[in-house]
Amino acid sequence: MNHLDIEKRVGLSLAVGRYLRSSERFNEASREFTGACRSLRKQLGSEQRFVVQVDWKHYLVTSDRDGNFDVEPIASL
Repeated sequence: MNHLDIEKRVGLSLAVGRYLRSSERFNEASREFTGACRSLRKQLGSEQRFVVQVDWKHYLVTSDRDGNFDVEPIASL
């Protein structure tokens, strides 16, 4: 086994570790996003259109009768 083999194995180990940690964070964020969407749909109801302020920014929120919604940033009021 030469020096390059060891460096390659260490590099691969580090890359796999980074992938696994990133994958776990991605899956957790995906679960949180899905829950947030479900909660927002439940609160919205159907055919809504309004402006909301969150963290000093304004957003136009719309929903249709099928439960689809959109949250768009807007410049200002």
